[in-house]
Amino acid sequence: MEILIIVLIWIVLTLILTRIFYIIEFDLLAYILTIKRLKKFGNYRYQNVLFHGPLTSEKTRTVPFPTPHAMVSSCIYNVSDKPLRIKAVIPDSVYFSVTFFARNQDCYFTLNDIEAKQKFGHNVEIILKSPKSTYNAKGDEIIVLTPRFSKLGLILIRIVIMNPEDKNEIDRIRKIQKLTTAEIVNNN
Repeated sequence: MEILIIVLIWIVLTLILTRIFYIIEFDLLAYILTIKRLKKFGNYRYQNVLFHGPLTSEKTRTVPFPTPHAMVSSCIYNVSDKPLRIKAVIPDSVYFSVTFFARNQDCYFTLNDIEAKQKFGHNVEIILKSPKSTYNAKGDEIIVLTPRFSKLGLILIRIVIMNPEDKNEIDRIRKIQKLTTAEIVNNN
């Protein structure tokens, strides 16, 4: 009987230690690595501001292994205090997507051009908020809740150009890209 109790205690302690090491190794390490990666973005110091990048090339890429022929907008979000509103115009004839990444690098929301046009037309408004903050939806706004421990994260908006040699197409997309905004929501 005494040996059985010792074995059970050993099993319980092993399970507890395994969970602790799992949390440290995977969760904590993911948070640390993500902060290191986010700090490489030029807009890390300017949270909740959307930056529009040029047509992606080896010299201009911030995102590792970006989609070729893409124009990427990025925003380091921080919704600790107030929600963030993202307004986007969905362009025709190109691929468009908006993706939210949590602080631990999990992708928890994606909307592409086909879904957006079917449900909302050419204009989309997304409200990003922490689960603890309050916000009353108005109209067709999409309400997205951050994961529990991810009040800080990354938003990427990609527009893929089919022909990177077409200067008129690049100019058209650049104008549409600049219509996409992010702003802190001050009142409900």
